[in-house]
Amino acid sequence: MQRLGMPSEVWALRQIEGFDALAPILVGWEAEPDATLPQLEQRRVAAPFPPSGGLARRVAARAGLAWGRAPNRSEASAIRDALRGTDAALCHFGWTAMAVAAAMPRSYPVIWHMHGRDASVSLRWPGYRAGLRRHLRHAALLVTVGAHQLERLAPFGLPDRRVVLPCGAPLALFAAGPLPVQDDGRVRFASVGRLSPEKGMEETLAAFERIAPDLPGAELVLIGGGPLAGTLAARAAAGPAAGRVRLTGPLPPAGVAAELARAHVYLQHSREIGGSVEGFGVTLAEAAAVGLPLLASATGGLIDQIVEGENGHLFPAGDVAAQAALMHALAADPARRARLGEGARRLAVRFDSAVQARRLQAEILAALAARAALPTGPGARQ
Repeated sequence: MQRLGMPSEVWALRQIEGFDALAPILVGWEAEPDATLPQLEQRRVAAPFPPSGGLARRVAARAGLAWGRAPNRSEASAIRDALRGTDAALCHFGWTAMAVAAAMPRSYPVIWHMHGRDASVSLRWPGYRAGLRRHLRHAALLVTVGAHQLERLAPFGLPDRRVVLPCGAPLALFAAGPLPVQDDGRVRFASVGRLSPEKGMEETLAAFERIAPDLPGAELVLIGGGPLAGTLAARAAAGPAAGRVRLTGPLPPAGVAAELARAHVYLQHSREIGGSVEGFGVTLAEAAAVGLPLLASATGGLIDQIVEGENGHLFPAGDVAAQAALMHALAADPARRARLGEGARRLAVRFDSAVQARRLQAEILAALAARAALPTGPGARQ
């Protein structure tokens, strides 16, 4: 079994650790960081990029256009070499699956695992859409992390075998401790994610600054790194909540779990910016496993995780006032926070990554068995 894509992604490593009937080899693009599973065989492939340089190349790469282009002869040869001796490829992100599908014979099983940008913002680009039309219908299996992604991909031709299967979060790590104490006289809000516009960290900071004057003991912790780190730090230092906003920078999963265990409310204000839609929201599942009440924007896969009034509340994406009002209400009601937190941990079992990995493995094995049973010869379906 082969995996090809981004080896540093934490959910990919969680899937690998959950497999017990597959023998995975991890393949990643040369530009990606090494995975943290040294015992796993890892291979590298040079990532295909547009031939021109300069601004056009950077824009195309960021937009996903680079990944919609079919690999040239040497790139295709490198992909085939990396996949030599394997039975199938589990390809994370649509652009990875396109490259593999273009390089390999049609009979080779390619499993598409779609996550976020590859089923949203990248659809704006003609080259990417053309790649979907050429290859998606021939997938041995299509895995999406949200039902909304199937709707977006349907016009390009869906394969016969497809499943909605969120990545999830490991309960063994995030639900290991007791539920957060909600009546200790404090309230700490936390948010985890890339510090970039589509994750709504600026909106979350603005919402906190609205309620901070009324809640002198409240704090906000922003966990993660990204291009807005400097902007957010400067704004927090100069704002009405100066000294009560902390940016941790990137943390390993255990560090994230520790920070969330010291929080009282979890915030996720994902936004649809430039066509990007949150695929699932792994960090929301992690916070739920810890036992935090969840406040999230009503967008993408976040909607699938919130049971209104049972584990948290949704607010309109981009509505800072609505987010601030919910934050203020929870800050004033520790009993409500405790009830929602209990519900969050109870419902988090739906997205335990160990269970999800076993489900994914079962879907992969079923797809490969179905592919092996197909007739061969001149009249066989291709």
